[in-house]
Amino acid sequence: MLFIKDSKLNTNMKSVIYFFLTIIMFLANHNYTQAQNVVDDKQAVQMLKEFYTSYNTAWSTTKGFVLTKKLDSLQLKYCTKKLRREVKESGLDQDPLIGIDYTDVGHLKTLTITRDAAKKNSYVVCYIAHTLSAANKPIDERVIIHVTVIKERGKLKIESVK
Repeated sequence: MLFIKDSKLNTNMKSVIYFFLTIIMFLANHNYTQAQNVVDDKQAVQMLKEFYTSYNTAWSTTKGFVLTKKLDSLQLKYCTKKLRREVKESGLDQDPLIGIDYTDVGHLKTLTITRDAAKKNSYVVCYIAHTLSAANKPIDERVIIHVTVIKERGKLKIESVK
């Protein structure tokens, strides 16, 4: 066994060891944090189904002030603060979360949610909306909404819709 008596060299060795330990701890913490923010596809699809089922049902069965309260409550539970602010500030006639002027529970029969392989944490929400054409004839319109999901404080939330 080799003992080093030079205190200056010993201090430098301790500094190098502390430096490497600090880097190892930082990398371990960074990887742990990233693992906590990974979105599980099955959980995300389930959360999106719950959201769209509740949201479309609220739109279909409620009116006036009660509707506004229900939608706000659902947005609070399922959407990030940033998205809620964007929805309120959009000023659009149609709700960007449902992608059409109106909705009803019948649309839920055709609801599909699939993972978007092209983008991380992205999903495609589709359903068929029975609506009227410009000539006032009944048509089926395919509604496609691109949704991004993140983990916020350990819970899955919708971050963006397009």
